[in-house]
Amino acid sequence: MLRRLWKMLTEPEEFFESVRTEGAREALRFLVQVSALLAVITPIANYLGWPSTDLTSTYQAQILAYRLTIEKLLPRLGAWAYAAEAVLILALAVALALFMTLFVHLIYRAIGGQGPVLNAWKAVCYGTGPCVILGWAPYWTLFMGAWSLVLQMYYAPKLLYRAREGRALAVLGFLIGATLLEFATKGTTVGF
Repeated sequence: MLRRLWKMLTEPEEFFESVRTEGAREALRFLVQVSALLAVITPIANYLGWPSTDLTSTYQAQILAYRLTIEKLLPRLGAWAYAAEAVLILALAVALALFMTLFVHLIYRAIGGQGPVLNAWKAVCYGTGPCVILGWAPYWTLFMGAWSLVLQMYYAPKLLYRAREGRALAVLGFLIGATLLEFATKGTTVGF
């Protein structure tokens, strides 16, 4: 996982070219590894009083799981709610990845990209990588989230779908702008 993560961060174009022939399992394995690491760290941090919010977490699965834990599970399960939070993070990570895969696929097919939905799956799963590196530290989450978005919505689809660079940049610019606008006005990202 670390070798792939390093290559993804330092050589994103070469990395996504190298995964072009991979199947869905390799990308799923990477997603589960990243999610499992965060599923261990996040509940401990939350238990110690460090909340998972848009300012302290990059991974949307962390934010949703934290909200469910605080609002629903903690009153019913007490401290055991944090153990359940780990399971929630893993389940939500896969569910959100499936949703994002359809979103990415539709967008890149709409702008002229070619390729199967498997390409979007790879983009989404591997794009979660930056979330592990300081994606849990306050304010660094914004940088890690932005890099994750660049990987998921620019590099991967541009290379895997062979979309025109100008169109890929336009999609990325629109999504970053919309995210920043939402964050500035509501203090959330992606409606969470």
